[in-house]
Amino acid sequence: MIATNVSDTTSLPPLEVARITKRFRQGNVTVEALRDVSLTIGQGEFVAVMGASGSGKSTLLHVIAGLTRPDEGRVLVDGQDLSAMSDRNLTLFRRRRIGLVFQAFNLIPTLNARDNILLPLLADGNREIERSHLMDLLQRLGLAERYRHRPDALSGGEQQRVAIARAIIGSPSTILADEPTGSLDSVTGQGICAILQQFCREQGCTIIVVTHEPAVAVWAERIVVLKDGRVLTEFATERFRDVHTLAAHYQDVVSAASATEVQG
Repeated sequence: MIATNVSDTTSLPPLEVARITKRFRQGNVTVEALRDVSLTIGQGEFVAVMGASGSGKSTLLHVIAGLTRPDEGRVLVDGQDLSAMSDRNLTLFRRRRIGLVFQAFNLIPTLNARDNILLPLLADGNREIERSHLMDLLQRLGLAERYRHRPDALSGGEQQRVAIARAIIGSPSTILADEPTGSLDSVTGQGICAILQQFCREQGCTIIVVTHEPAVAVWAERIVVLKDGRVLTEFATERFRDVHTLAAHYQDVVSAASATEVQG
């Protein structure tokens, strides 16, 4: 069990993505990375966003995190409209309510594991954390004997567990993970998925994972499929008996959409 002192999230409103469009300029060409995307994700739900490279899934995650502002539409997290916030207030809100996990870990190389984990709290001026809380989290994540080590002395799996600990140490209501297993071997990656699922179930934290791997997506309750910046479909994972049948269904959905485009 992953024990944290996360605040009560049971009464929070769902996360809402309302008609989001995001454009980028590439030379003289304007590219729509997201096109009129709408989603509602219930508090405490574990959702995977799947799609091929260039489908817009990472852009969607960045918009939900407030790292990128949309050109149209709005995002509500904990009932708060991110588009209505100043840059400063958005930074504070993200630091306190959203945990971020990246494929590249993004650890500070000169800090040991413990200080990397505590960094969001220190940046927020919170220097008072119960040692028992920190040590319990380290123990649950298998880092109790490794927290004095710097990132270059840790394995890839250990670095990602440090990144997860950093994401959850401040008791966020939402965790956003962008290809969290992309730099890991399959066995270690499955362990990371188990940690995220366990935290979601025990603490009621909303988790959104971006991935192109069915073996990762199968851990979620629901899968949202993006294609060319649009929501193609979504489906519950409970209907599939294993990752192979889920992968086959995903491929069928994407192939059918591609065939329809060709016929059109």
